[in-house]
Amino acid sequence: MSKRKLTKKELRERQVIEDKKFDRTLFFSFGSFFVLIIFYLVFHVFWHDTKYAYRQYALYGKQVPTELVCMNGDKLLKHKSIKLSYKGKNYFFCNKSCYDHLINHFFEDAFIPDPFSGDTICKANALIGLKTRGEPEIIYFQNRKTFNQYYKSRK
Repeated sequence: MSKRKLTKKELRERQVIEDKKFDRTLFFSFGSFFVLIIFYLVFHVFWHDTKYAYRQYALYGKQVPTELVCMNGDKLLKHKSIKLSYKGKNYFFCNKSCYDHLINHFFEDAFIPDPFSGDTICKANALIGLKTRGEPEIIYFQNRKTFNQYYKSRK
């Protein structure tokens, strides 16, 4: 086979085609990299908000861990709460001022009626659940039986 020499026009056409392929590859590579960086930054910045929103739905009907609530405001928290003892019982708060409020208003804030049975219970001994799916408001239950009955009645 004899190799024929390419003309200048054919060389330019091949070069243009190769340049277009390279440009497409470069555009796709940098575009993908840019999109991945944006997703990473958004996820990294909003990680706590994402976990918080997920917990508001995922923990509905399940026992909420005490370290994720503020017992003074009766709310689910974005971060872990502070565990403090008062009168031999452990309570969980979002900050020191909530703890001070509990101490100053102990009988009003430390005890709450069970939503299903109506019995008065201490928040430190209660099971904790979410009142509504997708909302941060929590409720306290006397025992597992009233906890399960409450969520069965809500379905």
